Amino acid sequence: MTMTKQGLRIAVIGAGVVGAAIAWHLARRGASVHLFDEGPRPASGVTSRAFGWINFINGSPATRPEDYRLRRDGVEEYRRLATVLPDAVCDIRPGSLVWLETAEETEELIREHQAEGAGVELVDAVTIAKLEPHLRDVPPCAAYSPGDLALSPAALTDAFVKDAQAAGATAHFGETIIAIETSGSKVTGVRTTSGSQSADIVVLAAGVATGRLASALGADIGVESSPAVLLRYSASAPFINRILCGPGLEVRQWHDHSLFVAAAYRDDAEENSPAAVGQRALTKIRKRFAAPDDMHLVEAVVGQRPIFSDGLPRLGFLPDVEGAYVAVGHPGVILAPLMGRLAAEEIVDGIRQHSMLSPRQSEAG
Repeated sequence: MTMTKQGLRIAVIGAGVVGAAIAWHLARRGASVHLFDEGPRPASGVTSRAFGWINFINGSPATRPEDYRLRRDGVEEYRRLATVLPDAVCDIRPGSLVWLETAEETEELIREHQAEGAGVELVDAVTIAKLEPHLRDVPPCAAYSPGDLALSPAALTDAFVKDAQAAGATAHFGETIIAIETSGSKVTGVRTTSGSQSADIVVLAAGVATGRLASALGADIGVESSPAVLLRYSASAPFINRILCGPGLEVRQWHDHSLFVAAAYRDDAEENSPAAVGQRALTKIRKRFAAPDDMHLVEAVVGQRPIFSDGLPRLGFLPDVEGAYVAVGHPGVILAPLMGRLAAEEIVDGIRQHSMLSPRQSEAG
């Protein structure tokens, strides 16, 4: 579907990181963009509950090559973003150390990535101890990925929205989408709690809720919810320099000394509540690090990540509904700048040159 950018009216539903990135790219291309979110500010949903690790090392080139290529492209897109919108990535911490249960497994992980040309290095225990002097339980070796980034997903999203507004976009917060309006098989706009907004294109980028929005248009895109726990701690001093990921550990520390931990969601039993998970994680951190005595849990939340059975995101126009475009999937923070650019190229220029499945391809497959 090809549209000319002059006078193109686009409604983007969802001001998380993916929707904000798309709105930003579209506004910069001259489209008339209206961004809607039911939350009070950008990144009010799952984006604010994301760990914020921009990486490809969590991808597997051997078992999930498509996902791995997307992650590599996503990380590379951040380098492009830094030259165009430096405010989005000015507040970052680079580098990660990753290790598995055994040295042999870690070495195999490194070989897999190096075979793909990735800048991943093998570092020994002595080097790890120098890089992370407060780590008590030092592994025999680790994969060092210096190009990885730790960032605030909420701050990134806010930067996208602010620059989109500077380019002419309008953001509507606290707005619930009542309906996507259509005429025959074509979208004509959106109706919210405060009125209607005409649009030539409606972008569905509302995370898990994208499935409900697409369903109202007669499309089953197959998005599912995958819960994950994000823990935030207060600490009075720095003691972690990079993103660290080992068995039972995924942690990073921010500039203000806040500590973020990503944890698995088990179930809704009281002993597995986010707060309980947070207290258990705190005990582990105290054992594995020389952490400040005053460190304590500040926040424990669950984020509902949008996933598909094949692990790949969806990006493209819905079948049978002219003007309805879907952009959803995991890992959203890693892929958002890439998805934003590719979506804008497809919507405005009619250029589709990426490997992400469209809803049409998904249904056909």
